[in-house]
Amino acid sequence: MRIVAVTLSLIFGVCALFLIVKSYRDSTNVTISPNDPSSLPSPSKSGPHPKAVLVGGDEFDFGIMEQGQESQHVFVIRNDGEAPLRLAANYQGANTCECTVGSLERDLVPPGETVNVTVSWGIKKPVVGFAHSARIRTNDPDHVTIPLVIKGVIGRRAVILPSTNWSIGQLDSDGTVEVDLTLHSEISDQFKLLKIENPSGRIVTKSQALDAEELKALGTADLASPADKEKIDKAITRLKAGARRPLPKAGYKITATVDSSKFVSGPFLETLTFYTDLSEDHEISFHIRGSRSGMIEFMRTPGNEWDSKNLVLRLGTFSAAKGKSVRIPMLVKGATGDGEIRIKSVKPKFLEIDFERDTKFPAKKNRRYWMTLTVPKGKPPIVLTTRRHGEVVLELDGDTKRSMRFFIGFVSR
Repeated sequence: MRIVAVTLSLIFGVCALFLIVKSYRDSTNVTISPNDPSSLPSPSKSGPHPKAVLVGGDEFDFGIMEQGQESQHVFVIRNDGEAPLRLAANYQGANTCECTVGSLERDLVPPGETVNVTVSWGIKKPVVGFAHSARIRTNDPDHVTIPLVIKGVIGRRAVILPSTNWSIGQLDSDGTVEVDLTLHSEISDQFKLLKIENPSGRIVTKSQALDAEELKALGTADLASPADKEKIDKAITRLKAGARRPLPKAGYKITATVDSSKFVSGPFLETLTFYTDLSEDHEISFHIRGSRSGMIEFMRTPGNEWDSKNLVLRLGTFSAAKGKSVRIPMLVKGATGDGEIRIKSVKPKFLEIDFERDTKFPAKKNRRYWMTLTVPKGKPPIVLTTRRHGEVVLELDGDTKRSMRFFIGFVSR
């Protein structure tokens, strides 16, 4: 009888051990299909339960980063419960965008142990604020989903204010204009402006580093007057607290001087290229557009229109087979003496131009001519517009010798 009892006890012991081992093996093998919600961890109905605790918090502020940069942060989860903590990441709908991805060190955490969760992200869009999360699924009934939040501000390597393109309008023939701009960085605490290049050599520039007060004023230009330091400081505090936008960290103020005497009459486009040490071979460009008023003004007559800003004489649309001829009064300003007008070049070459001076015109410093411009009949059809226009270059000799030009636009069919 005693032998039977011992045998039965041994059998029951082996069965119990088998069930314990099976239960442990079942709890350590986690098979998850990212697109199958039923495979995700879910709380047990009867318990015992795990308890997920975030060590160090569930949010990370990276401060400021630049578009195109990537980074990562490690969160720590501890299991303070009585059962293994199951975890899952990167399941369908887990992350708020493709730019944020969570990675688990392991997907099963015994009671009392911790696990690292690495969240990686990249700045793909040129937005000001970044706030995304990677969600971790668990079998903790109190924390079925744990959002791990990544946030910060997106800054720019180099910024030109007020913009990278600036129009100064029309300049008098002896006018001078100063263009003030700033170049600053939102990600670098300091940088060097190595040189400024202007391919034409017509623009004169000078630069000076911005001090701390000037950087503050620049960052709050739309919120406070540059002279109101108290309001500037309050605005800076609000912007930093709310992480609403990046602020200038370092920069330069630049003055570009445009002297119209260095330009020929008509529209112009000048480029300033700034070279810095913000990165290897880093450069950023600024463009100045304008127009220099010319010595020439055409009076409007039937069949033509004069654009004084762009110095374009428009003849409209006409038949290429019939051609067109116009006689237009032309005023030459600031001309004295007995000099004559000479034609230096004409484009297209088939244009025929002739000048006749009005000797009875009373003005002492201006002259009036009658210009006859002819597009000979039978020439090939052509389209001359603002971008692709004809050009006439003249030279006035005598006491006030100088070159003059104007453009021609028409459509012949």
